[in-house]
Amino acid sequence: MIGDIDILVESNHLYKAEHLLKEVNYNSQEQTLFGKHKKHRHLPRLIHAEHLGAVEIHSKLLRKEKQNLLTVNTILANQKLINGVSVPRIEDNLDILILNHQINDFGYAFKSIDLKVCYDSFVLEQQQEQQQKEANTLGISKYHRLFYTLRALYFEPSTKDSIKTTTVLKTIYAFINKNKIARRIYTRLVNLNVRLMTCLVGVKLFVKNKHFRAEVWAHKSEAIKLLKRGDLV
Repeated sequence: MIGDIDILVESNHLYKAEHLLKEVNYNSQEQTLFGKHKKHRHLPRLIHAEHLGAVEIHSKLLRKEKQNLLTVNTILANQKLINGVSVPRIEDNLDILILNHQINDFGYAFKSIDLKVCYDSFVLEQQQEQQQKEANTLGISKYHRLFYTLRALYFEPSTKDSIKTTTVLKTIYAFINKNKIARRIYTRLVNLNVRLMTCLVGVKLFVKNKHFRAEVWAHKSEAIKLLKRGDLV
């Protein structure tokens, strides 16, 4: 199932791309209290009354502190044209898939795996083999190593899953993922950490931005709900 369509553009083309979509009746979704003030990787989501998929226009791919892992300019420079549509090359698509799950969706923190991400990664790797693509130029980060190690817990290992990880770490990852009590406890601890991060971001915004302070005071109940859900990070 597709949640939205992500479009990557150069930062100086961001608002031009938004304008083009608005000309064909796409409209920005209303932002949350925190969403109006925090920094984003993309513009507010655009929706169309007659089309299913929402559109997000990105100028960045990962959270601020991890941007060096994926270079937007490199991905755009290596794009391929398929049926008139520009798409990332397979190697870049694989990196985007893994790092989005591991970093943006906190997969690395939770030491968890996503079945859809696993399926998509196998499809992309199969396409790599069919087209005899060269090895991934990004190399293997700690996020890649964790992803492939966890994937091997549930699926028959591929050449990618042979990436070296110590036996101790493999045992710990397996315990966290396959023991229900351990999984529950670990997930609660990570959720607590995420909420603390959310509060920290909220405090920084509150101190630095007078407009944010005014809105928080005017919408106290909404601010509390968003903090509880961890929607700020």
